[in-house]
Amino acid sequence: MQFIDSSTTFPISSAVVHSGRTFEAVVTGIPDGQNTPVPGGAAAEMREAFRQLDVLLQAAGVDKRAICTARLYLQDVLADIPAVNEVWKEYMGTHPVVRRAYGVTLQAGMRVEAAFTAEIP
Repeated sequence: MQFIDSSTTFPISSAVVHSGRTFEAVVTGIPDGQNTPVPGGAAAEMREAFRQLDVLLQAAGVDKRAICTARLYLQDVLADIPAVNEVWKEYMGTHPVVRRAYGVTLQAGMRVEAAFTAEIP
């Protein structure tokens, strides 16, 4: 197993590659070293989450074309999904991953948390 971006203060990693071929990551709208999300609501948080995801994918030796599934956790799914969808289309382009979106209660004032699975060739 390869742990990527592991915390030095809590037993958690931002991503892991397991079985040599499967990459899993969880990202939020909170930049590294910060305690609160980027300003600007769900769209800004989704952009920040994709920025973090790109860093993690690069560390695993792949890019967004390796993503196969995504799970979005939104503080207010009905209110936030239109803005998130616009950012999603900008980032994913024509890459058609399987995606689910859930309405949940998030911590630290977050609007968005996202989990991704990618294939490592």
